Amino acid sequence: MMGGSSDSAISDAVPLWCRKVSKWHGNFLGLNDLSLELRPGITALLGSNGSGKSTLMNLISGQLFPDSGSIHVFGIDPWTWQGKKLVGYSPDLDYFYPSWSIKDFLARMACLAGIESKRVPSLLNKILSVVGLSSVQTTLLRRCSLGMRQRAKIAHAILMDPPLLVLDEPFRGIDPVGRRDLVQLLLEFQALGKTILVSSHELEEIEKLTDQVVMLRSGRVVSAGPVSRARDRLLNEPVEIALEIQANERIRFLAQSVLSHSEVLGVRLPEGEKHVLMVLTRKPELVFSHLVMMSIENNFLIRRLEVVDEAPAEVMESLFEG
Repeated sequence: MMGGSSDSAISDAVPLWCRKVSKWHGNFLGLNDLSLELRPGITALLGSNGSGKSTLMNLISGQLFPDSGSIHVFGIDPWTWQGKKLVGYSPDLDYFYPSWSIKDFLARMACLAGIESKRVPSLLNKILSVVGLSSVQTTLLRRCSLGMRQRAKIAHAILMDPPLLVLDEPFRGIDPVGRRDLVQLLLEFQALGKTILVSSHELEEIEKLTDQVVMLRSGRVVSAGPVSRARDRLLNEPVEIALEIQANERIRFLAQSVLSHSEVLGVRLPEGEKHVLMVLTRKPELVFSHLVMMSIENNFLIRRLEVVDEAPAEVMESLFEG
């Protein structure tokens, strides 16, 4: 097993903090004024596809630079070479030369990381043993299963024995025995004082690792802390309903009438969409029924009635109940 960091200055610093971080991908806002602080131990990063998880992990590991705001890993900018040494990153996607063996890949990564060549053989033997790849270390990457490639990425992430591990979907493609072993490995790293941020859709494994979660939605942190807090927060988060009717001259009357409902928090008329009314509520099912009754009583035709954003209750159900 590998040792923890011995640098007291690092151990005393906050493992990760982000302040008002935003990141654009062309016209798409991947992260939106995000602030976050991470403490030692294991934290799960959860959210639906497109919520900003991979963007955040790429920023923390120094693969991307924020368009605004700042990120520090143990007090150091992860974009600098000093910061990059503090983070071990396992991305969701594979970027391998298929003609290399697992051992070749790790040896070259060790060389690029500046590890002394005389230290490499013993270091690789230790790491390959830790991730369970000793017996297949000469297998070419093009012949490796997805689970073997996942373990190779984790081996790469721990090459420099970093105090912070950032693992994007590390359980993907790993069989049940491999998942059990990976859970045990991460718990051992936690016991050594490492900080681990892990995203996964394998919630059974996540619940074995930690109760601490950071929930992202539309590039923002909507909850950080115990799972129970995330449930309570998201189940009470407002959603927006889009109501489209056939007769646009009735839209303002409809807006005024809908506002009288006790579960309606607000309404707006989207610019350039004369037939559409947006309704904000925490109880979409009740407002749906109210709108349908209004259409019957006032004799107007509903063209469209839907929640335009992913409902928080459905997000939580998919994430915590599988």
